[in-house]
Amino acid sequence: MKTWELLRNNPSLFDRYFVKEYLIKASRNFFEKRGYHELESPILASALPQERYLDVLATNLTFTDGRQKKAYLIPSTETYNKKILAAGIGNHFVISKVFRGLEDIGPNHSPEFTMMEWYDLNSTYLNLMNDCEKLVNEMHDYLCLKQNTHKTESITYNGKNIDLTPSWYRITVSEVLKKYANIELKDIQTLDKIEKVATQKGYQIEKNDDWETIFELIFLNEVEPNLPQEKPLFLYDYPKILCPLTKTSQSNPLVCEKVELYIAGREIANGYTELRDWKEQERRFKEEQNARKTLNKDEIRFDNDLINALKAGIPPVAGMGLGIDRLAMIFADAKNISDINYFPATELFE
Repeated sequence: MKTWELLRNNPSLFDRYFVKEYLIKASRNFFEKRGYHELESPILASALPQERYLDVLATNLTFTDGRQKKAYLIPSTETYNKKILAAGIGNHFVISKVFRGLEDIGPNHSPEFTMMEWYDLNSTYLNLMNDCEKLVNEMHDYLCLKQNTHKTESITYNGKNIDLTPSWYRITVSEVLKKYANIELKDIQTLDKIEKVATQKGYQIEKNDDWETIFELIFLNEVEPNLPQEKPLFLYDYPKILCPLTKTSQSNPLVCEKVELYIAGREIANGYTELRDWKEQERRFKEEQNARKTLNKDEIRFDNDLINALKAGIPPVAGMGLGIDRLAMIFADAKNISDINYFPATELFE
């Protein structure tokens, strides 16, 4: 049965689907009260930042004179955010559909989803954690108001109580690797070293597995399932290889100033202190471009315009992207991303 048929026959279920709508409205209220501008981002791009592990969706545009142009469905709005920062817009946010290739269609994933990104001047990833706490709590307050329910300091998801009261947990990637996988980050900096550690742990490593694949194998099996869930958790200071657009930590050159938010064991948001040095960004993009060739990834057109924007200069800034769909799942106590979208990918591509 299609979702529209389900709702036609069971109109009381609309309350669950309205959660996503209310979260979007609450987020707009949050940033508008703080004087942020709202950016309308294009969905299509002619070029993208280079990321070795990124799989994108692409299409061909055909013009009336017969010319064809390859276009990418954006995986995030970041390239447009940084260009408008160079123009001088200042603090701003954007709510947009974004797309990922090679994405499973399942309980937590969809090739198309709704992302909210915001950029805060003269800020760092540490400030993003504070802002994110306030934003999610205001979203929860607004949801209680719209649903005419008693305002509480916690929510229930999948039978578990989650306390939203600040301050939320904050822990580094190095700490969770040591605590749950007994691995020192400094000991897995190269492919051969992480292969050795994974093999000693009993993982079956394939010939073409790269660093991130092996890291994710360890992280998803030994770390993520053990992360505490009674409160939201900020995980920060990620390995540098995973952060091509992120400022390197001044206190630890092995990591970058990146943070991810987990609620109920699910990754909800991803943010970082933005890299502003155009020479370093261009060097990293070329490195990522070469790595894509080694990994037999499809070539992505190089976004020279983004490098030009960085040359022109952007102010010190931190940016964060929050997945509206996954957060809606948690607030609606839904087990499947299909249960909060009127037209889920499971129906569109069945």
